Amino acid sequence: MKEIIHFIVLFSISTLVLAKNEVETTHGRVAGTQFKTFLEEKKYQAFMGIPFATPPVKDLRFKSPQSMKPWEGVLKATKIKPACIQYNYNVLKSQYGEYGVEDCLYLDIFTPAVDENKRPVVIFLYNERLQNSYNKTKDYSPDFFIEEDLVVVTISHRLTVFGFLSLEDDTVPGNAGLKDIVMALEWISNNIDKFGGDPSKITLLGAQGGAVAVDLLIRSKAKKFFHSAIIQSGSSLNPMYLQEKVRDRAFELGKLLEISTSSTHRLLEELNSVSPSKLFELEYRAAPDDYFKDNQKGILTFGPIVEKHANGLITEYPEDSFENINIPVMIGFNSREGLAASHLYLETPNYLTYVEKDFPLLMPLRLKFRFDPFASSYYNAAKDIKNFYFKKGKVTIKSTPEYVTYIGDVVAYSLDKTAKMYANLSSKPVYYYHFDYYGDFNENKDLLLKKAVVEDGTWGATIGDELCYLFRCPNLNDKYAKLKSLEADKIGTQKKIVKMWANFVKYGNPTPENDSLLNDIKWPSYNLETKEYLLIGKNFQVKTNLWQERFKFWDNFIKKWEKRAHNGVVTDDKSKRDEL
Repeated sequence: MKEIIHFIVLFSISTLVLAKNEVETTHGRVAGTQFKTFLEEKKYQAFMGIPFATPPVKDLRFKSPQSMKPWEGVLKATKIKPACIQYNYNVLKSQYGEYGVEDCLYLDIFTPAVDENKRPVVIFLYNERLQNSYNKTKDYSPDFFIEEDLVVVTISHRLTVFGFLSLEDDTVPGNAGLKDIVMALEWISNNIDKFGGDPSKITLLGAQGGAVAVDLLIRSKAKKFFHSAIIQSGSSLNPMYLQEKVRDRAFELGKLLEISTSSTHRLLEELNSVSPSKLFELEYRAAPDDYFKDNQKGILTFGPIVEKHANGLITEYPEDSFENINIPVMIGFNSREGLAASHLYLETPNYLTYVEKDFPLLMPLRLKFRFDPFASSYYNAAKDIKNFYFKKGKVTIKSTPEYVTYIGDVVAYSLDKTAKMYANLSSKPVYYYHFDYYGDFNENKDLLLKKAVVEDGTWGATIGDELCYLFRCPNLNDKYAKLKSLEADKIGTQKKIVKMWANFVKYGNPTPENDSLLNDIKWPSYNLETKEYLLIGKNFQVKTNLWQERFKFWDNFIKKWEKRAHNGVVTDDKSKRDEL
């Protein structure tokens, strides 16, 4: 009898433990696993690989995401799912080349506990130009936000041609990758309370391409699913995004694949059967010839677009919208964003001689005009830029620091404009930051410097350097371990950064009253009169008029050349064709 009672007790205990790791969702039961955070060794629950849409394979490959049916039994969500199919050209990342799978519409939930406590939720979206995503917790782990008692969610969505092919019709209207995010947001909104989260306190945190997605979704019908937003180093005002005539690119891709048709249905049917490798091989070539030089924009063959249909997700350009932004927004960028884009010249500065011969005239904002590349005005505009950024107006093999500044400003200017736009339109506070800190966790910059032969101009933080302060980057575990030995009164920059971001998620304010860790740091909201922002460096300082001289240059440059445009083109009578 005692043995029977002992068995029943053990069975009950084991059932109770199992029940704590299982959650009933709108689509069925899901079982997770348990981890500990690295620094505080705090236990938390992880549910990885929860589907939120029907797998986008076969006939659904390029279409908007489809609702899924409930699953039977208990879904085991204890392992990371592979990334969405992509081709990584970034030599700094561990996974170079093609990797991932097409069946990839899954989300991960990390929660301090599965209970009735309604914790604020942060949804992390990170990718590079909506082309490459990260490798989940192997790159960025949620430990630090878990220790702040937040629920952390990550979403996998389609990228490149798989996420952004558009035939500009009802069959494939475009923006499937963004619509994946929206479908995930709806699932999260309906279920996050069962994971210890609060559906009324959801913050989107987007970095780089993820920031572009957040920036676009703020102005869409998806905004009902979140309540504050963090935008890091990415803006939809960047002319690389929302490009036009994308239907032509789809047919050009078909032509390169020897698909001879004028029918969108036939083209789609054929593209559904082409291997990912072949699509990646030809995707870049589907963009118009000389697009970069003809339009002074970065090339993104398939990316987000303004949809033709009135009921689409993205239906107008952000710069044309005057809708009130009624959520708190945090926005900012890093001091040397251009370092990553300049890695070739950091490693081999002799290549800068080609930059002098064929200067990359890039506009930092989506404009209503472009330069005729065969007109003298094109070269005069390039001369204006070179005179401002480069010593004696020339690019030499010693110009790497100046090039880093130029190419970084092309990114930063659109972010500054976005901050001003939000400050003008928002009824809620906007918090503007500038990240200029170089410490133990600037993973991207350290990887760049390992291969660089140029040290001049490599101060500050490159794009993405803030991420390993907010998330645990496993490659830096040895460095994080040193934080464990710090006394409470010596807690450094990393802890304070996490605290400010966590406060924003919780309260819509990064530095609320009575936060003992942040002491005297008070981050004021940004407005068009005071133009105050927070400088995150060796110290935390409130400053005004971020990069006033450099941004003023671009203001004047755009005004000057816009006045000379005729029918959207800056040209002149004297052509440069003969000289070329």
